[in-house]
Amino acid sequence: MQAVEKQYRISDEQYDRLWIAMYEYIDSKCIVRNTDMPGKAPGSRYTWMFYLRNGLFNPEFLINLGQMFIYKMERVDYKLDFQITGLETAATPMLASIPMVAKVMGIDINSFVVRKTRKEYGLLNIIEGLPNNKLAVMVDDLCNSSNSLAQCFHKLGEEDLPVANIAFTIVNKSNDGVHEPTRLQTDMYLPKEIKVVSLFTLDDFELNNPSH
Repeated sequence: MQAVEKQYRISDEQYDRLWIAMYEYIDSKCIVRNTDMPGKAPGSRYTWMFYLRNGLFNPEFLINLGQMFIYKMERVDYKLDFQITGLETAATPMLASIPMVAKVMGIDINSFVVRKTRKEYGLLNIIEGLPNNKLAVMVDDLCNSSNSLAQCFHKLGEEDLPVANIAFTIVNKSNDGVHEPTRLQTDMYLPKEIKVVSLFTLDDFELNNPSH
């Protein structure tokens, strides 16, 4: 019997158009270049940095992002049988927009956000939203940048919430030929069995190496 070809919701051609639109937006509006800025580490300085929140509060950017997420994740899990989560605050717009884009396509994806710190009053909750019993795919704007994915991972473990062995980010801050090849599909702060699907790397924007 001949296998039935999967009918993906977003085609390769559509994804290529979305990729170009997202690349142009990020390159022009979400990267600060040639600017002397204080770094995270005491005494350190940056000359460039991503500021993806310029996109994460733009509706067209979020609609494109939602479609690109579905394109990538549908090829990992055709049924899209998972929920999504992430650490506030960068993940929050993603957690609101991706399920809305999915809903238009007839897909139900639950989402909830993980707080950085537990509430100190009321329910004392660390989770905002209503998790279900499906595996949680963590999402964030960047990986190999800070430990926000790892914070999310550990807090989910503390709450006994099941975590998928795949995560999703907009940009993986890695360079091909500079970093270990595994870093192109992982985050340095997460267990290596969690693979990270990303839309872009540093090479796409001709940026080099620093992890900040």
